[in-house]
Parts: sequence; C-alpha cells; structure tokens
Amino acid sequence: MNARPQSLACPINNLPARLYCKKGPAAYYIEPTSGTIFQAEIPTVSQMSEYANQEYKAGVYKDYAGARDLKLATARPRLAAIKRLAPGKRLLDVGCATGFFLEAAADQGFDVRGVEFSEIAISLARPNIRERIVCGDVNSLLESEAQKYDVVTAFDIVEHVQDPGKFLREIREILTPDGLLVLSTPDTGHLLRYLMGSKWPMLQPMQHTVLFSKHGIASLLDHCGYVNVEVETAYKVLALDYLADQLVATNPSLHHVYRGLRWIMPASLRHRPFAVNIGELITFARRPR
Repeated sequence: MNARPQSLACPINNLPARLYCKKGPAAYYIEPTSGTIFQAEIPTVSQMSEYANQEYKAGVYKDYAGARDLKLATARPRLAAIKRLAPGKRLLDVGCATGFFLEAAADQGFDVRGVEFSEIAISLARPNIRERIVCGDVNSLLESEAQKYDVVTAFDIVEHVQDPGKFLREIREILTPDGLLVLSTPDTGHLLRYLMGSKWPMLQPMQHTVLFSKHGIASLLDHCGYVNVEVETAYKVLALDYLADQLVATNPSLHHVYRGLRWIMPASLRHRPFAVNIGELITFARRPR
C-alpha cells in the first residue's frame, strides 16, 4: 500500500497543503493560509450518491423530516435577512432536501423553486412544495438552468460538490444582476475543529469533499466574481436529543456518552429548542449589476 504524500496542491488556490488527518477511507489535507481542508481523492458523484441513497433508505431523513419545527425556526431569521437584501422574490434553494426552507420562504411571499438529488427527500416535502422541486445532481443540473433568480440559497451543500469554484460560478450565472447568494457551510476556523481534530463531525469522507474557513470562502467568492461578500457565524435551532442523534454516524463515542447521561436530564430540557453555532458559517454575496 502506497504511503500518503505529505504535501499536495490545494484544489482551490493551488498552494501547498499538508496532511491533516486520515478519516476512514479518506485522507484530508489542509492548506494553512486559507484554512481549506480537502480530500486527497474526492469520491465520484456516483459513489457519493450511492452512499447517500443507502443512508436515506436506512432512515436518515426520518429524523430530519421529524424535525420540521426546528428547521422552520432556523429558516425564519435567515429569511428575515434575505428579505432585507434581496432585489426580488424569485428564490431557488439548491440542495433543498425535504423543502422546509422553501416552505418557510413561500410563507414569506417568495416565488420558490428547489433542486434536490434524493427522490426520498423530495417525497417527504409537503405536496404544494414538492411540485416546485426538481430532482437532479447539483454538480450538473445548474448548467442547464435557463431561469434567472433574485436569490439562490445553498445551505450545507458547497462542501458536497466536486468543484466548488465551478459550482459558485454556475450559481452566479443564474442570478439576476445584483442577485443574492446565501450559503452556509462548515467553518474550519471554528474552535471545535481545533479541539476535536480528526473527530470533528464535519469530516465526512463520503459526503464532505472541501471545507472552508471564513477567509477561504470569502476569497473563493471574490475569485468567482461576486461582490459585497459578507461572512458571518451561522446559527441553527436544535434540541439536545436531535443534536445527539446527528452524531451517530460521525462521532458514535460522543453519542454514546450522551445516551448514557440523558436520563439525568428532564425531557423538557432535552427537547427544548435553542439557537447554537455548531461550527458553521453563513455567507451573503451578490452578482454584480
């Protein structure tokens, strides 16, 4: 078996990157000046799709779909910011899953559309939202998108794509002049990444291909032709039991510890929603006029 090289060129800025850690079948490298972390050998789209579909069939979306209230509570403050900044009401959500964000956006008066590769996820969307979702691979579907949108949202998706730069340039082309891109993604500059090392839950070999810091994503957006780039800390509304359940695949030891201690907490506390930064950033950027 060949040893992993100690240095590789970063696929985002072509600067030298060093081996960060091994995680399952993957070797992750980090380019220290930008904080970009990437897989040495990125899985193919078909490999990632097959893995994800197996997860979905095993019930991944059961917990997600059951957390509708938490997802809507996360969406509402993001929509408040979008309403202040958007030049119009046509909105496309890329990687829209079960359509909860689309549901909240439609309630706020947006004319919504979605893109999602999982037929299982789409089937769990509410009927009036399901009909507004196109099933397809975001790595290629945007190339054929003829319509223009005032807002494109891409939450927890850029870390899944094969070529983040190409993905962002394609989104720019379907935005109207002065159109708004809003994306969220894991933040490699977050304290948890430093504390947890290879145990950081955002390192997911068959899902997360490239991960960014706030500086790194801002630089990439600038390079891809966006203006007025603002990067902030992202917050999600979660409950302790739901958060712990998300750790089953990425950090089973931590999940096991929580399950062992949960009996000392009242159910009202375990199910109480709260806004928290779990190690993600959110970015607002515009296509030039």
